[in-house]
Amino acid sequence: MKQLEAEWLPQRSDSAQQAKTMLDYFADRVDYQIQTHLVSELMARYVEVSRQLEIQNRQLEQSDASRREAQKIASLGNWQLDLATQELWWSDTMGELLELEEPEEGELQRFLDTIHPGDLPLAQLMLESISRGIEPPPYQLRLMLGEDRIKWVHIRCVMHRDLSGTPVAVHGTIQDITASKLAEEKLQKYNDHLEELVEEKVKVISASQLSTIFALVKLAESRDDDTGNHIGRTAAYCRLLAEKLLERGEHPQVINAEFVEVITNASPLHDIGKVGIPDAILLKPGRLTPEEFEVMKTHVIIGHETLASVQEQCDLNAFVQIGMDITLCHHEKWDGSGYPAGLKGGEIPISARIMALADVYDALRSKRVYKESFSHETSMDIIRRGSGKHFDPLLVELFLQNHMDFRGIFEQSIQLPGFPAALCNI
Repeated sequence: MKQLEAEWLPQRSDSAQQAKTMLDYFADRVDYQIQTHLVSELMARYVEVSRQLEIQNRQLEQSDASRREAQKIASLGNWQLDLATQELWWSDTMGELLELEEPEEGELQRFLDTIHPGDLPLAQLMLESISRGIEPPPYQLRLMLGEDRIKWVHIRCVMHRDLSGTPVAVHGTIQDITASKLAEEKLQKYNDHLEELVEEKVKVISASQLSTIFALVKLAESRDDDTGNHIGRTAAYCRLLAEKLLERGEHPQVINAEFVEVITNASPLHDIGKVGIPDAILLKPGRLTPEEFEVMKTHVIIGHETLASVQEQCDLNAFVQIGMDITLCHHEKWDGSGYPAGLKGGEIPISARIMALADVYDALRSKRVYKESFSHETSMDIIRRGSGKHFDPLLVELFLQNHMDFRGIFEQSIQLPGFPAALCNI
């Protein structure tokens, strides 16, 4: 400023024009210095911002590279479907996963062409859901690649909407899960094999247990008159009637495939209580007196109590429970005139009603110490006349419809699978 003053002092005058000129000069010099300072500051800030942008760009490039590497390692690809144009974009990783070359027009159809025919309906269903604005859940598909190779993929997606809520695009991921699927299949095969081994062991144990039970039954039956293969035949009759009831859908809350097996195996227990009846009564070659008959009737109580003691140790065992029902109630009659409780109609367990008919048919056909055997026709007539009195009318109907099967079982002494033949023929 002193220099400026020095320059202008010799030329100072009272002229207003000179004062104005001097002031303009000073203003220009001040403006120049301010502008120079501002430009310098802006340049410095620009350099700093450029440096920061360069750093961030490098970080973004590194992050993108890391993302790409991570996706490649995880076999995870990206894709996006424009709902308006139906154009499908996918990432390089997805292209490698699909084993397709550079993207081109018609990518959606190219992708659909790689899907296994068996999974194509699922893919089309997913596309229909997307077109209706419904975001589909994650799903798995098989892809058919070169040389008939199958690749499993897991697909997830999210819906993008505009400000009005209208779907405009779908973005998603696709991941190769072939390795995990192969591991699952191997594990499933191992589990299936393990189940087969367990099932086989159970069958062996069950057969051993049944053999023991049948041996005890035959031991009790050996004190009775000669009935031949009685327990084998009655088991076959029971199976036949139970199967026919199952076919007709009768008693659906009770009768199923398991019931058929259980009643077949439990039916030999029906007279196990006779082990507690004195020989003088059990083997008497004639009609029993009223007093002797009362004693004979106790065999159902003895058998039931024996099995009840077993049930206490087996919790809810279906085999023992049905055995108890059969043992206690197979002498009950439809009209309520049977024993021991005088049950009638539906009060009698269905297993005992089945056993009653099976037991009577075999008894009619068999020779006993107190009677000769009856023919099939005579036995059939007796059972027909007992419908609604001694027997469940429905079971009599089934018996009459299948009476030739009953006849065949008796005359051929059919051996049921799983029954110990040596025991049944003792």
